[in-house]
Order: sequence, then structure tokens, then C-alpha cells
Amino acid sequence: MRKKFINIILKRSEILVIIILIIYFFLMGIKNPLFVRADTVIRILFNGAILSIISMGISSVIITKNIDVSVGSLLGLAATFGATYLNSTDHPSILIFLLITLGTGTLGGLFNGLGVAYGGVSSIIMTLGTMAMFRGILTMYTGGSWIDTVPEWFLNFSRIKFLGLYYPIWVMIISLIILWIFFTKMKWGRYIYATGNSIEGARLIGIPVKMVVLSSFVISGFFSGLAALIYISQIGTIPTQAGTGMETQAIASAVIGGVSLMGGTGNILGALLGALLLETIKYSLVFFKVPAYWNNVISGFLLLFIVVITSRIQIYLRQEKEREIEEALRR
Repeated sequence: MRKKFINIILKRSEILVIIILIIYFFLMGIKNPLFVRADTVIRILFNGAILSIISMGISSVIITKNIDVSVGSLLGLAATFGATYLNSTDHPSILIFLLITLGTGTLGGLFNGLGVAYGGVSSIIMTLGTMAMFRGILTMYTGGSWIDTVPEWFLNFSRIKFLGLYYPIWVMIISLIILWIFFTKMKWGRYIYATGNSIEGARLIGIPVKMVVLSSFVISGFFSGLAALIYISQIGTIPTQAGTGMETQAIASAVIGGVSLMGGTGNILGALLGALLLETIKYSLVFFKVPAYWNNVISGFLLLFIVVITSRIQIYLRQEKEREIEEALRR
């Protein structure tokens, strides 16, 4: 019974992340009981909405056994274009604003996908190039200046509550539901997993592999644009460094949540939980007045630690499966 429970935890990384979150809250509560309260959870969800959304989007790329390190720069570019439009007129159109911000993210993802799927460029090389390109466009567009303010009425959006939760949290929850349905209930979502498991195998059974890879980058880009919407309303200023380092955190979140860098495995809930774990650590460091640079140290350490543990778990599960097959053959 205990072995079966352990195997379930090993196979479902999101369960392990939930356990780690509970233990972490318990330990922080011992240090300061004020940390363990509903307000803390709401703040973590609110602050973690941006990273959670990007992490869920980038997971679609990682599942296909690719990588996208341009999501942070793309978020910054989409936020810059969107905020500039809001400041350009006294009566901005919400529809045009959404088209600019979401469209920038989607087109950036499309460009990445075309280069990888149809141009034959390695995903790490392609997105390293576009990371620099998007950041360069942002800097040229703004002349190296920050966008200091956005209209007050838009800033107030992030403070709107529904059923006790702020709207960025609802955007995060709705994104999770939509992506969960897409990956578990829709054929194209299953194509993404099949492509990540084996490109040749997917091609042999008639899956349009190039279109699948392209679509995964478009999804990642779209959610970078969606995160940019929240970034604008939460932060209120858009520096030229907006989104810098976000790609590392997003990849770490996905991997911590069980999305394998080897492709074909993992789920969206795990990516979101991984992001919330990193945000919980970040919030606790601020809460206990620990220097901010420790956040990067801990995030990097967690990424390396989880990658090593994940590889060991995969080896263990493979050995267990081989052992079961041998026992079945003996019978």
C-alpha cells in the first residue's frame, strides 16, 4: 500500500508540489503565525498570476520537446505596445488595446514557431535570437525610456474583486481550465503530447508535426500577451527591463510542476503549482525581510534540484515497469 502511494506521488508531480507547499507554509507558520492566513494566500495568487500564466503557456512548447526563452522579452514588448496605446488617447478602445497586446504576443509566438517548425532552426537558438530581437525592438520603440504611467481607470481593474478574488486570479483560473480542457479533451492537445513523445512516431501515424510545433509556440506567445495585460494593470509602469528573467522562472515552474524537458509528459496544473511555489518562496523572503537576490539563488537551485530528481524518478519508474514486465513474463 505504501509503495503504491509512493508511486502515485512520483508519477503525479503536482501532488508532490502541493505537499511541498503545505510543508513550506507549515514551517513559515512556525517562524511567524501571521504568515499562515487567508490574506497571504490571496496575495500569493495575485502576485503569482503573471508567472503562472506564462508558465502554463510555455509548457505547451516544453511538452513538444522544445524550449522558448523569449517569453519574458515578448511580455515586455506586448506590455510596452499596449501601454503606449492606452496613453495615446483620452478614450482608448478596449478591443483595440486587447488586439495590440494579445496580438503582439501571438505574432511573436508565431514567428518563433515558423522558425522552429518550418525553418528547421533549433528552438533554443531561435528563441535566444528573438529574445534579443524583441528586447531590441522594445528599446528602440521607447528610446530607452520607461513608460511611467498608465490610465488610473485601467490600474483599478486589477483591484476589482469577484467572489473575493481579484480579476488577475480569475484570469489565471480560467486559463488553467481552458488549457486543461485543450490538453486532456481535445485531439490537438493530444497531438502535442504525441509529438513530444516521438516526432517520428507522431509523423508515422499522420499527425501534422510541423503544425503542432507551430501551434505550441503560438500558445506560448498568446499567454505571454495575456500575462502582459495583467502586468500593465498590476505594475502601472513599464520599464525597458520588463519581463527580464521571467523565462527562467517560467521554465523552472514548469519543470518543478512535472513538465519534462525531455518532452511528452507533464500537465498544466503542475506548471501553475510550480509557479505558485516559486511565488510563495519569493513572498516569504519579502515577508521575513530576506535580501531579494536570494530569490534568484533559490529559484536556480530548485530548478537544478528538480531536474536531477526528475531524471532519477524517470529511471526508477522505467526500472519498475521493466520489472513488472519481467514478472508478468515469468508467470
